[in-house]
Amino acid sequence: NASVLGADAKPGTPEFDLFIKEVHREMTVKGGQKCTAIRRVIVHESLIDEVQKALSERLSKTVIGDPLLEGVRMGSLAGLEQRDDVIEKVQQLALSQEIVYGDVHKFEVNGADKTKGAFISPILFRNDDPFVKTDVHNIEAFGPVSTLIPYKTIEDAIAISRLGKGSLVASIVTNDDQIEKDFVLGSAAYHGRILIL
Repeated sequence: NASVLGADAKPGTPEFDLFIKEVHREMTVKGGQKCTAIRRVIVHESLIDEVQKALSERLSKTVIGDPLLEGVRMGSLAGLEQRDDVIEKVQQLALSQEIVYGDVHKFEVNGADKTKGAFISPILFRNDDPFVKTDVHNIEAFGPVSTLIPYKTIEDAIAISRLGKGSLVASIVTNDDQIEKDFVLGSAAYHGRILIL
């Protein structure tokens, strides 16, 4: 699943803030173990550094641990086998793209033993060459794992979204009617539904 940030949604706009909030939520709610979770975060190249910074800052405030404790915002994955599978997929993805936030082994857990529980840190990748480094479109780590991908034009964003070969849902965040129209018409056949924010 992919979410696209329009080139108009600069830092300080409601659209930018909503995008960061929603990507963070999709990465961390249920430990990112949802069929509709955002895996590919497609951002105009002029905004990619700002998105990386803002999302990393928000992820750094995500407290991992026993969800019964006040302040904990992300619990464990469904089981140890799933945690190990996510770690394996992260290692595969790391061969072709860079981890810009998180570490599958170095993170803190509140109120639980991370060696016994199926805990994992959110992992944010960045892939600056998505048409060549294509693992991101084919390998899914079913956990709190997403990849930032820059695009130059809305046509590029459409092409990148299509590389996933179909998804349950995609979304676009923009205040520009032409951008949203172009994206929907260009990518609708590849997604079960498209959410426009």
